[in-house]
Amino acid sequence: MTKFISIKKAQDEAWKIYDSWRKAGGINCPAFKCKVRISLLGWRHLIGASGHKKRISDDVYRRLKLLPHVKKIIENSKLIQNIKKKNGQIYYTLEGMLEVEENKVKALRKIRVVIIEDFKKNKIFLSVMDRK
Repeated sequence: MTKFISIKKAQDEAWKIYDSWRKAGGINCPAFKCKVRISLLGWRHLIGASGHKKRISDDVYRRLKLLPHVKKIIENSKLIQNIKKKNGQIYYTLEGMLEVEENKVKALRKIRVVIIEDFKKNKIFLSVMDRK
């Protein structure tokens, strides 16, 4: 399977999950005591479809593979690990240690979920990333 086909397949699988969260109205988060909204802003950010910074295909693929873990981290987070204000935008970070499979090998990874706050104080999913 070529790299393009595997990224396209991962994107299709991830979109089904992402869209189901969107249609459900978001994911409940104990840390915020509200639902985290799932919008196209986060999807476009993940796949590098908008903004000034395009993502390389390996980065897009890795983030798409991490997407199924986002719901678990949001639902189980009782604390916000980091709050950062940049250019008037507030960024919140939730983290969790989860087992992730890469190249058919499972390993514990720190997965970081980034959530932003809009002008109405809604919390909106923006991104997911991992650290070895």
